[in-house]
Amino acid sequence: MNQLWNVIFGALRARVASLWTMLRLIVSPTFWATRGITVLRSFFMRLLDVKPRHKKDYYSVLSWLVSKRLAFALVVVIGVASVWYVLAVSPLTPRIGAADSTIPTYHYRSPALKFYKGDARILDAEDRETFIGAVSGGRANGQGKLYDERGNLMYSGAFSDSMYEGQGETYYPSGTVQYSGAFSRNLFHGVGSYFRTEGTLEYEGEHVSGIRQGAGALYNSGGNKIFSGHFRKNSIVYEEFIGKTAPETAEMYTGAGVTYTEDVSYCVDMNEIGAVYSARSGADSVDEEWRIERIYVLSDTILLGGREMSTVNDVAAALGEATYLGETRLTMSDAVAANLSPMAQIETVDMELRREFEDAYTVTSYDENRQMHIYVFKNDEFTYTFYCESASSPGFFMYSAE
Repeated sequence: MNQLWNVIFGALRARVASLWTMLRLIVSPTFWATRGITVLRSFFMRLLDVKPRHKKDYYSVLSWLVSKRLAFALVVVIGVASVWYVLAVSPLTPRIGAADSTIPTYHYRSPALKFYKGDARILDAEDRETFIGAVSGGRANGQGKLYDERGNLMYSGAFSDSMYEGQGETYYPSGTVQYSGAFSRNLFHGVGSYFRTEGTLEYEGEHVSGIRQGAGALYNSGGNKIFSGHFRKNSIVYEEFIGKTAPETAEMYTGAGVTYTEDVSYCVDMNEIGAVYSARSGADSVDEEWRIERIYVLSDTILLGGREMSTVNDVAAALGEATYLGETRLTMSDAVAANLSPMAQIETVDMELRREFEDAYTVTSYDENRQMHIYVFKNDEFTYTFYCESASSPGFFMYSAE
């Protein structure tokens, strides 16, 4: 009896073991992966085996015979390509909570951008929002906003071929407007206003290729206009003051100033633009107006021929040989300008002043024997004098034009 049970139990155990092995195989991921690969391999082997073996394996097209398998393979390839194209061209799902969730979103390298025209939201390589606005041909064209990698607004305005073109505004990282006006090829170009980081107006006027060039006005940190005139490569055209009457000068320079008077001449420190002008009495002229005869620029550089120069040798290369070089006695205006120059590393010229008003002094005396080394150059319009600390100094600490 025991032997019979052992036979029955052994048979059942063998059957259960066989079923258990089959069950484990069916639920195994490896089994299904292998099965899938085998099926796919078999399918593509048959798909790519386009060589016909019988006349029935052909389609008759006019006078040509086309393999049925080749035709099927082409249909599959075209179908896969069509699905890929549809997925690629379709925009990403609009972001939840976006200001305008109806605007489609694309990655910046998406093939879809080359075919899409209209407003869109563009993401960069890190999936950050970098542009919102009008696009066409894969480029920003029309009104839009550009953001940096931290999400700060950099520019808002008109675009053309993904460049700033037309009216727009640039911004500091704080969100304060930096510049508002005309652009061309990403540069300030045309009339516009430039603001300081704290938001106060610094300059308004004309620009050319990113620099201040042409008519414009400067403002101090308090927002008050201090100068109206012309600029060349971001610098004031100081020579414009020469020959102006006192009323004309007062219209050009409206900033703070201090007047120094001596007999029939006087000079004015235009400290907010770093210059001093000297004028003489117009008693001998028809209109009897005081006129500016010389402008001192309290800087160790000068702009000549579109180049910024800081040495006398550079100036000589631009204007030719100096008409005079050597020591000279200082005039009252020379002495005032030298004392005011922040670039001068020289002993202060002795001077006695009598204060008449808060911003007006009478020069009662100064060291008329004080000498200074100068270089004098002439061009077609002006005579330039460069004031040096010594004969061996390659540079200058201020210059004048007359």
